[in-house]
Amino acid sequence: MITMKSCNLIVAAVTLVIGVMIAYTSYGYGISMTMFGPGAGFWSFILGVGLVVVAVLIVADTLYHSHEFTAIQVRLGEKANLQAYKLMVLFGAFVLLLQILGFYLDAFLFMCACMYLLGMRRSSTIISVALAFLAFIYVIFSLSLHINLPLPIFWS
Repeated sequence: MITMKSCNLIVAAVTLVIGVMIAYTSYGYGISMTMFGPGAGFWSFILGVGLVVVAVLIVADTLYHSHEFTAIQVRLGEKANLQAYKLMVLFGAFVLLLQILGFYLDAFLFMCACMYLLGMRRSSTIISVALAFLAFIYVIFSLSLHINLPLPIFWS
């Protein structure tokens, strides 16, 4: 049986690696301040550093509460964890299909599937919430900020 302490340390290690990778890659895009604002990698660099800080905080908390976390046994195969695993698979599918289906269609399907998985059964509510959220994203990113989100392969 694996303990909560081990799980926390594994999560901290993964978070640390991802944070360092994001910060390193972002630094290559430039993080310095220019007269036009921060460089292309500035905000992603901040995100990477933030993940490193979170990893350090997870380790510190785990070591501070070491006795308590060692006593907690984690059962990965329990039925209660099945829904979390399904959500992880859905998120993986979202990432894999992003370049194929484009952001809007992929995000629509992802939101609908997540709401259904989490217990929402009224299809009218699922569709309307997903469409409203996508309309909000379209207004903010496409119309206000002029940021092009990925389009489907068949659209280009």
